Amino acid sequence: MNIINHHNTNKRKRLDEIIQANSKDNWWKPKLFQDKVLPFLPKELEILVIPPSKNKNYNCFIYALGLNKDAEIMKDSKGFVYSAFFQKLIDENLAVYTDEPKDGDYVLYRNPEDHPDLITHLGILDKNKIISKWAWGPLVKHDLWSVPASYGKNISYIKSIDQENAGKFYWKYKNFNKVS
Repeated sequence: MNIINHHNTNKRKRLDEIIQANSKDNWWKPKLFQDKVLPFLPKELEILVIPPSKNKNYNCFIYALGLNKDAEIMKDSKGFVYSAFFQKLIDENLAVYTDEPKDGDYVLYRNPEDHPDLITHLGILDKNKIISKWAWGPLVKHDLWSVPASYGKNISYIKSIDQENAGKFYWKYKNFNKVS
């Protein structure tokens, strides 16, 4: 696991505040997001897609694994793949660490101080940027450390898993898809 110095601590803490405002409703409800969040986000964040409606929403793990395109998995998971599921893929050597990441591979964030047993966020590498779904909020293209402070200071890279295998793994290990 790589531990890399995090940057812009104040900006990262401010992102947490923005996400938490109004009991997080502003973050994931499309109209509130457009009116109360979008104008206040740092300009270096490129919002690719605003939050979808509640019945079509999903989290970062579903997005990174490409499972948001699978209607059966979306229905079964209710849009959530949890840290424990992804950790199971790592434990079974189905998700493999790499020191030479390339476009399409994952960047995995951890916050061992606040959440020692969790993977706090997962994104996809894309030409020196990261594309990731921020909780039930928007799909964002951002720099490595232009993420909320709550995602943590530790990162590692994981080789990508193709969507077909990710779907098979979901059904095989779905009992691990729960809050840790």
